[in-house]
Amino acid sequence: MSHLIDPSAGSHVRNLLVDTPKAAKTVEFRIPISPTQIFFSQVRFFNFALRRFSDRRYRDARLSITVGDRCDLDAVRRENRWSENFNINWERTPDDVFADFHWAGTAIWRFCTPATADVVVHCDADTVLLRDIDPLVDEFTSYAPTVKGHMAHFPPGLGANPIVPQSHSADFWPALFRIFSLPWPAKTYRYSIDPDLHLPISPPYFNLGFVAMNPKAQDILATEIWATMRSLTDAIGDSYFKCQIALTLAAHQTGCIVDVLPAEYNAANDLTHLNANKLTADKIRVLHFLRNDEIDRRELQPALIDDMLARNLVNPANIVWQDLVREYRNLNRNI
Repeated sequence: MSHLIDPSAGSHVRNLLVDTPKAAKTVEFRIPISPTQIFFSQVRFFNFALRRFSDRRYRDARLSITVGDRCDLDAVRRENRWSENFNINWERTPDDVFADFHWAGTAIWRFCTPATADVVVHCDADTVLLRDIDPLVDEFTSYAPTVKGHMAHFPPGLGANPIVPQSHSADFWPALFRIFSLPWPAKTYRYSIDPDLHLPISPPYFNLGFVAMNPKAQDILATEIWATMRSLTDAIGDSYFKCQIALTLAAHQTGCIVDVLPAEYNAANDLTHLNANKLTADKIRVLHFLRNDEIDRRELQPALIDDMLARNLVNPANIVWQDLVREYRNLNRNI
């Protein structure tokens, strides 16, 4: 693929491959979107939550938005003039990437530009930082490629006519690892919504709402993950979860250190998820507001936000989210 970066090009700012324990580690955030008002509203809210922290690590952090759908990037910037006041970069998914992979190409393209910080956090537009993520950032080292994320809730759904066993089978992941000639990992995990232990064990398989990595992992995944995505189609069909599956396989193929994060770093506004992981709302660092039984991510748009703020909610995670939206609305009366 013509757009792949050269991992040997030495594009990192300063010398990120040497640990500097006396210096605070830097962090950048990357979010893939389509060029719609719904996504623009979510990005603006994410940016508000990020910049409200007093620590310069967050106030000055680079936020890179990867936009797909063959967008007109100049038009995207014009529609988001508010972003000119912040360290925000708008990146366009290349046309050939989008032609080959569609929305999945946008999701994966964010891995393919060089890191500008010690830790790169890939997150979804419907996530928001409720608290800092200092413990995660500070624990990262730079000498070995490392990827960290929270386990997905359930086994991935498959597309039509897969050649592997169904994903709820204990044979699913072993079959995929055999297809890719990978040894079975030493550590396996439970899915994050499996309180009765009914689901099979899994290798580290992350929900892409929040995945963190260091520059070494970013570089090697940038070249490996495309071939993995192509090879997956025959195995799993055109699965909606192919990006998540590809990340698991590519990380193991490239010898990355792969660690599982607790639910506080990717907490769904889902009472079953919170209860299964014994997580209270006040402990959530990153909220993934993907459930829509009480709230809907579309309600961050100007015409809907006030009605949402007037609503009485029950879910503690949604209440915390609503409180933050209210703060956002009070500071941005013109949205």
